[in-house]
Amino acid sequence: MSRHLLLNLILGAALLFSLAIDFSLTRKYGGVDLRDKVVGARSLIAGRSMYFSPWRPGEPERFADPMVPPGATMTRYTGTPFQSLVMAPLGALPFGAARLPWLVLQYALLLLTVVLARSAFAGTGWPGALVAGIVLVALLASTSWRLHVERGQVYVIFAALIAGLFWSLAKARHLLTGALAAALVLFKPTYAFLLLPLVLRVNARMLIGAVAMVGASAAVFAIIPNGLLAWSEYLEAMRIWSTMPGLGAPPSTDPGAFAYPSLIEGLANLREHHAMEFENGSIAAVLLAVVGLSLSGWLPWVAYGTVLLTGLLLLRRNAARASAEHLLLLGFIAWTVLMMLLPTPRFDYQLVHWVAPALLVVLGGQRRPFMLDAMLLVAAGLVVGAWSILPVDILLAEGLLLVVCAWVLVASGRQVAPKAAS
Repeated sequence: MSRHLLLNLILGAALLFSLAIDFSLTRKYGGVDLRDKVVGARSLIAGRSMYFSPWRPGEPERFADPMVPPGATMTRYTGTPFQSLVMAPLGALPFGAARLPWLVLQYALLLLTVVLARSAFAGTGWPGALVAGIVLVALLASTSWRLHVERGQVYVIFAALIAGLFWSLAKARHLLTGALAAALVLFKPTYAFLLLPLVLRVNARMLIGAVAMVGASAAVFAIIPNGLLAWSEYLEAMRIWSTMPGLGAPPSTDPGAFAYPSLIEGLANLREHHAMEFENGSIAAVLLAVVGLSLSGWLPWVAYGTVLLTGLLLLRRNAARASAEHLLLLGFIAWTVLMMLLPTPRFDYQLVHWVAPALLVVLGGQRRPFMLDAMLLVAAGLVVGAWSILPVDILLAEGLLLVVCAWVLVASGRQVAPKAAS
């Protein structure tokens, strides 16, 4: 039996085992985080406000999200209208029927993320396949992935887009790079800070790809009733949410206004979720909870700028000649530090963001000191829960990964400088 076949059999068994667990969780629990995204998608297509029109008795149940407190004036939805547009096909299905397709799509997107990252950094050889398989199995074995699937989260979409960016940069598919970058920002505007270092490598084809993506989405929103208005409502909703950091649901002005039906779209479990142990991996939240320290509002942005500028210096003032993948990695590092320090919640299901950057670190070609490999192993152990008695284990794992990423940038900077001098 060839080693490739053996690896595929092991990965196939791991995938099936993980899928069986997640299928059981999907059937038993209500997909509480998917519900507000599906309701948001339905509201967009119906010309209804996704942010300021929570369900009231007498309205169709397809717009009801029982996790929104009765009497609230806002919904739970915090995604962009573009996210709702992408989720619209799922919103066309009854919610109970949509859960299984979304389960399958999450796995498909995760596999796509791994395949794209492996292709970008290691081609089709055995070492790359083995490392990609280890990363995949580590994630599938983690509570972070269980939480992502059971709640019905969407971060795997963003992970796939980030992996697609690494792949398109490595393969010089500039139109695709521009389109993927625009899509990522349309999904979540804060991803613009992840992409900022790529400004040094922007060319006309990238701009054409980005403009085409924005133009196509604008044309669709112009057709949808109140589609363009949804974007101004999004900005207003985000302004309001920024004044309520840490809240998972909007406050109610009249908690006894009404009671939700016991069955919504024929389902009685829309409030049910697995009592998985997970934590808010925001450094700001940790400091506030442990020592009562509230970070200044400007500190996350100073940290972001410091990391970005330091990273460019590590590339020896030759960032324009550096690998575009390393510029994207620098943006990912700085953006991650920013997200860690902002007072907004960072739950464990966001770990899927790390798939492509982790594979770049491991497969990027630099020979690492033993200490860094040991840090990677410890990070993997934290991810799969080997030391789950530690607090904020995913945050600790991300910290270790950030250190290794920083070393990769230092090593790549050393490789770039001689090119500039030659």
